[in-house]
Amino acid sequence: MSGRRLSQMASERALIFDMDGLLVDSEPLWWRVEKAFAADHGGTWTDALAQGCVGKGLPHVIAEMNAMFGWSLEVEAEAERLVDRFIAGVDTLSLKEGAREILTAARGRKLALASSSPLRLIRPVLARFSLKETFDVVSSGEEVAAGKPAPDIFLLTAKRLGVTPEQCVVFEDSHAGVTAGRAAGMTVIAIPEHDPERFTELTPHVVADLHQARPIVGL
Repeated sequence: MSGRRLSQMASERALIFDMDGLLVDSEPLWWRVEKAFAADHGGTWTDALAQGCVGKGLPHVIAEMNAMFGWSLEVEAEAERLVDRFIAGVDTLSLKEGAREILTAARGRKLALASSSPLRLIRPVLARFSLKETFDVVSSGEEVAAGKPAPDIFLLTAKRLGVTPEQCVVFEDSHAGVTAGRAAGMTVIAIPEHDPERFTELTPHVVADLHQARPIVGL
C-alpha cells in the first residue's frame, strides 16, 4: 500500500468522507441484513454477491437480487424495507479504526459526508456516534440521478461546500466510490477492506486505515 503526501496546499483542501465501511464498520450488519432479506424470499445471498454491491446503494442491491433470483420485487419499496432492518441494528455498529481521530484532527477544515445510503439511515448513524455537527455538508445518494460509480454525489457535495472538485479529497473504501471520486476530478484516498491491489490503478493513495491517511492530507 502507498500514500504519498499531497502538495503543501493539502491543508486547505475540503475533505469528503464516505460513511459505510469507511467511517463506520457497517459491512457486517449490511451483509446480515441482505442475507436475511434474501432468505425470507427464498434466495441465498453470498458474501461475494454482497461484496459486489458495496458502495452502490440499496436499489442496486434489490435490482441485483431480482436479476440473480428471477424475482420481480419492487425496487424502491424493498430498498426501504432493507433500510428499516438496518436501522433496527444501528446500536450494534462501531466506528472504523482512526475515524474519530481523523475527524477530530480535521476540525476547522471543510468537511462533508457523501454516502450512497438514504438520509433517514444516515441520520441515526451520525447520531449514534455524536457526529451530527461534525460535517458542514451531508449528501445522500437519493439526492442525485445516478449513484456511485457515477460522480454525481461528489459533484453535488463540492457545490454545496462552495469549492471546485480539484479542491476536494475523497476518502473511500469501495471500488465504486473510488471510481466516482476520480470521475468527479477529485483526489481520492482509498482505504479498501478487500483486495487493495484492485485500487492501485485508480489512485496512488491506497492505505490500510484512516490513521495512515492523515499525513497525506496534512493531518
